[in-house]
Amino acid sequence: MVACAFDAEGQGAFALGDGTLRTFTTGESEPQTIEAHNGATLALTAHPDGGFLTGGDDGRLVHTVAGQAPRELLNVKGRWIENIAATAETGLIACTAGKNVHLLDGDKTSVFAHATTAAGVAFDPKGRRLAVAHYNGASLWWTKSADQQPKLFEWKGSHIAVTWSPDGRFLVTSMQESALHGWRIEDGANMRMSGYPSKIKSMAWDRRGRSLFTAGADRVVGWPFTGRGGPMERDPVQIGPQREAMVQTVAAHPEADIVAAGTTDGAVWFEEIGDPGTNFVMLNAARIVALAFSPEGAHLAIGDEEGNAAVVPVV
Repeated sequence: MVACAFDAEGQGAFALGDGTLRTFTTGESEPQTIEAHNGATLALTAHPDGGFLTGGDDGRLVHTVAGQAPRELLNVKGRWIENIAATAETGLIACTAGKNVHLLDGDKTSVFAHATTAAGVAFDPKGRRLAVAHYNGASLWWTKSADQQPKLFEWKGSHIAVTWSPDGRFLVTSMQESALHGWRIEDGANMRMSGYPSKIKSMAWDRRGRSLFTAGADRVVGWPFTGRGGPMERDPVQIGPQREAMVQTVAAHPEADIVAAGTTDGAVWFEEIGDPGTNFVMLNAARIVALAFSPEGAHLAIGDEEGNAAVVPVV
């Protein structure tokens, strides 16, 4: 299992390492298997117009809609498509391929080049700017400008993923060095968020954009992003039961103050913020690598590293 996602219409999908996509509708018993890639699937996200975008080690970016043949949007020979971002605000799609980021705007494709590998991409909330994580920081590009130099936010180290705060005021990256780093967009002020015992492989904003939930510890770590300073000089909260296993992946409920977590020993739980009661969905499965809430939050999709998948109701 590589990832799972829901599109805006509530259609779900699991992406597997064998190049297939398993699409499903909650309440139906059998998913549809679609051959999307000639090799391994490496990335999955929802397409702004419905269906799903996948990237693979065959260098292809593919749009798949249930009941239709997959449609190739991009083919970068000799490269892997490892990260994808899409925005419903402007309909733009971006993906990484080595040191380049390819930006798709309808039939037009632009290429943004970087000195080192582009390790993560994210659109701002309005879909007008694109952030790219790479070695020693992150770059910001305007999506509609042909000739430009990116705005650089610098911090020494290997930045492997990136996310914007929902209000567009902050940019946060996860790092190879088992830490987060953030910048305030208006002035580039640095924000260090460290103390993690393992690499942070998953981040999720709460429904109001006030907290950033992260994996990488034995509990979910939530950083506050209210006020002008965000998490600066403020302690994070820790959510969920304290267990020996590490939290591997997190997901935030779209309509309620609930966060879900999957762990390295195969546990899945969710908890309402401020309520110490933890609801365990499963225990003793393989390492959980994928979680996603449906658009209305009624279901939680779960995938483990052995390719097992489940969709459970959130009560």
